Amino acid sequence: MRKSIFRTLFCAVLLCCALAIPAAADCIGGAETNTAVNLRSGAGLGAPVLDTLEAGTRVIVERDAGSGWYQVNYKGARGYMFAQYLSFSDTMDVSAEGWVNGSSVRQRAGAGTESSVQRVTAAGEKLSITGVCGNWFRVSAGGQTGYIRSDYVVTSEDELTVETGTGNEVVDLAMQYLGYSYVWAGASPQTGFDCSGFVSYVFKTLGYEANRTAADIYKNGSYVAKEDLQAGDAVFFASSSNAIGHVGIYIGEGQFIHSSSGCGYVTVSGLDESYYSRMYVGARRIAE
Repeated sequence: MRKSIFRTLFCAVLLCCALAIPAAADCIGGAETNTAVNLRSGAGLGAPVLDTLEAGTRVIVERDAGSGWYQVNYKGARGYMFAQYLSFSDTMDVSAEGWVNGSSVRQRAGAGTESSVQRVTAAGEKLSITGVCGNWFRVSAGGQTGYIRSDYVVTSEDELTVETGTGNEVVDLAMQYLGYSYVWAGASPQTGFDCSGFVSYVFKTLGYEANRTAADIYKNGSYVAKEDLQAGDAVFFASSSNAIGHVGIYIGEGQFIHSSSGCGYVTVSGLDESYYSRMYVGARRIAE
């Protein structure tokens, strides 16, 4: 029975990880030692023993190291264990430190992209991992308990690969204002934002030069072709009169953040949406 459960859970969590974006370590899930077992420095019986864990000890299973060995994390210590000594589980309480390895990574209320966004994390932000749910980590960060996909978290600060400067800083700051009200002529968190007030505020807060209106912001920075867009670039759209009438900030994956008069608040939209695709004018790289 245990072997059957193991195979089912193991296949399920491997499928989840195959759909995720790979990072330094692919989280397979959690596991509990089913006997006293050595945590080794390498994937083999000849590798030095780092620690001996009692039966019932819970670990994060980070990746399949091959030949029946798994890389695991126990309270921040990384090592290797043989599969036959582990009982895998898709959901488990664990304890470890982690760091956000991505820009504008969403912390959600539940373990799934359909769950509401609690907050937007900062690149390199430190957090506490308190549980595993498939290929999601339950975390404590920003004064809240929520969930972040494990492929956006590393368990060693040395593994951080995300760039924390330039355009990513722009996106991180902009995403903090999701949901803020659209207010015509507004240009601050206190008053609310119109589209150009929002973009100008974000860039100026980070020390970049940015004019006040959408048409004038198009004079800042340098031109960027649509196929070369990077996070933090300003993207511009025409109004019905074909003049530049709207501006936002590209956040990656075909999406941009902007203060929308139609929605009434700061929101995220896709460049491929009918209106924005049709009215797209160009982009400028201001954060250089």
